[in-house]
Amino acid sequence: MSKNQYSKIIGIILLAFSLFSFVPKHAMHLSITEMDFKVKGKTTEIQISHKIFVDDLEKALRKNYSEVFKDMKPNISTKTQHKDAQIYIYQYLKKIMNVKIDAKKQEIKYLGVEFEGDIIWIYGMIEKPTSNKKESIFIKNMILIDLFDDQRNMLYLTKNNTKEFLNFTFDERTQNIEL
Repeated sequence: MSKNQYSKIIGIILLAFSLFSFVPKHAMHLSITEMDFKVKGKTTEIQISHKIFVDDLEKALRKNYSEVFKDMKPNISTKTQHKDAQIYIYQYLKKIMNVKIDAKKQEIKYLGVEFEGDIIWIYGMIEKPTSNKKESIFIKNMILIDLFDDQRNMLYLTKNNTKEFLNFTFDERTQNIEL
């Protein structure tokens, strides 16, 4: 092989490496929320789980709480995590998630987080009186929509052995269903 051919091959390899080094960490902007209605006698617990990419959530915290994270990044799931990161995660979710049942706003109590690689699971719960009739359920899900116009938020809702799938986007941030 000539020196000229060798140089071309090295050039192509370096070009390919440089192009692939700028590929985003994950190509999709996606969150998944699960809402499970669990009847416990006169009380129903709506168990909520959000699954979000850590790096995207950190960007949302920096954007929404820039004064707090001006000197220190949230560093979610690391040893150098900001001491109040979890408080701001809950505040952010309360601001962009909204659930109403029969037109009555429901308070989501956030309980904890768990990490799975570059994913964070955030757990919450709504407690409400049990109802035997169909209920009108209004959901606003704007997780990360303020950051990414291609954001998709999928929500799986389970109530009385009925499963529903809802898809939230930049253009469709709220949905109503009867269950």
